[in-house]
Amino acid sequence: MKEVLKIKNLKTAYFVGKRNQRILHHLQNLAVYEGDLVSVLGLNGSGKSTLIRSLLGMQKSVESEIYFQNTNSRSININELAKLVSVVLTDKLEDNFLKVYEIVSLGRFPYGSSTGSLTELDKEKISMAMESMNITEFANRSFSQLSDGEKQRVLIARAIAQDTPLIILDEPAAFIDSPGKLSIMKMLKLISKSQNKSVLLTTHDIESALKFSDKIWLLSQDGSFQSGIPEEMINNDLINSFFDKDGITFNKEKLGFDID
Repeated sequence: MKEVLKIKNLKTAYFVGKRNQRILHHLQNLAVYEGDLVSVLGLNGSGKSTLIRSLLGMQKSVESEIYFQNTNSRSININELAKLVSVVLTDKLEDNFLKVYEIVSLGRFPYGSSTGSLTELDKEKISMAMESMNITEFANRSFSQLSDGEKQRVLIARAIAQDTPLIILDEPAAFIDSPGKLSIMKMLKLISKSQNKSVLLTTHDIESALKFSDKIWLLSQDGSFQSGIPEEMINNDLINSFFDKDGITFNKEKLGFDID
């Protein structure tokens, strides 16, 4: 299988000032393969967002050897990286005056023509992205008029329109109700398989991650790390060991949590 992202060596950390640091995780020989959906799980403070930002070079890491499409990230400039990885972070989009179609079309910026106008290929990619996230019907609505779930689908559509081999999302279902979370995860799963794109995301929604992911990365607050397919992690009690606490227990049969 083709490796879209390869982590040969990554040591993430919290930095306080220039010298003080708290090592979070030391990850080695990890890969995201073409067409796979990988979910990063962990309790608050385990370093999920730090991992994402370190991979993208947005946050300083202690050690880093990362490859996108077999190219060392250190030798990739911003414009080249934008054609390899599209990103949806938790930062709020403040430009509420834009229409939905205009926001999704921003995903074509890395391929922009000298005139700044959209090509027929651009329009085709935008249309496909909007169809993938079921937002075609409100293409001409203002972004500010949308619900939180609809806004998130627009931002994911923008990433899809960017047409990169890898899509990275930090908490794509945050602030969305349970049906909306399941809907977004289902859409991302379909996109990864039908369009052969790789998806790497962080989430607090353990149940939907276990249902839809091809692989799980588990981060703990003490620095330990586990990687595997959901079934193995469930059967080997890894989910229980990472998340059971204070009378709340993961139920393997229901793929959900019980309160004792």
